[in-house]
Amino acid sequence: MPRDRHGDFSTALFERYARSEKALVAALAEMYVQGVSTRKVKAITEELCGHSFSASAISAINKGLDATLAKFAHRPLEEAYPYLIVDARYEKVRESGVIRSQAVLIAIGINWEGHRQVLAVELANRESQSS
Repeated sequence: MPRDRHGDFSTALFERYARSEKALVAALAEMYVQGVSTRKVKAITEELCGHSFSASAISAINKGLDATLAKFAHRPLEEAYPYLIVDARYEKVRESGVIRSQAVLIAIGINWEGHRQVLAVELANRESQSS
């Protein structure tokens, strides 16, 4: 942080504490995705930054994740993918307040130059042809 005589300097390039705030929001989202209870999230944030987040605040942050995922899922594919890899991995998923194992189907396309790109990610009950 540059110093000046009156302490008024603030960079115009970055918002103050923007990186640390984004990191905190990402950490909150990761805790939610991993199934950490809101009670534990509250305790962790109080310990780390002296501020706790309510369950509604965490839910509001995670609604942003839903919007980002919807944007990803509905984006147009701009090139052809002659090769397609479809696989699944099982992850613990919170659904209606219950954590259970569920298949996460992943479709990866490989273009003519050999570059891979994740085309889709979907939840399914199991890894099967119909899913």
